[in-house]
Amino acid sequence: MVDDGQERDEDRQRYSELLGELRTIIPGVQVLFAFLLTVPFSARFAEVDRVGKAIFTVSLMAVTAATVLLLGPAAYHRLADEPDRRRRLRYGVRLALVGMALLALSISCAVFVVGRLTFDDTRVGAGLAAATAVAAALLWYIVPVIQRWRSGGASER
Repeated sequence: MVDDGQERDEDRQRYSELLGELRTIIPGVQVLFAFLLTVPFSARFAEVDRVGKAIFTVSLMAVTAATVLLLGPAAYHRLADEPDRRRRLRYGVRLALVGMALLALSISCAVFVVGRLTFDDTRVGAGLAAATAVAAALLWYIVPVIQRWRSGGASER
């Protein structure tokens, strides 16, 4: 059985790792967000049809929500009076997982719009977006869950 002090140290380490991981993710998310904010002001955006603009809007709103969610654990860490590290860790992990899913959605939607505009073909845009979504799902969720299952680990990281 793990003693209370060791459990607190493990939770502190896991929370520190989570915040460190988010520090590496957030700059890329912010760059994507900034880029998407500038797209409507580019000359070629006028060539994007109604469907493309709707998908672009989904991409923009998904990266907006991802940014808010991925910054959430750091804000919670600084502002909440939450002595329960385990609860804070669970909250942070959940925000990060949902934020990453929204980031994958945003990237996939942006790839759809660019692919569709570049090749003037909805099927190409959809194929590129699907490949992007599958890659994100595999690398960000499925492979880690399989690895966790294989190693017998059930702790929430």
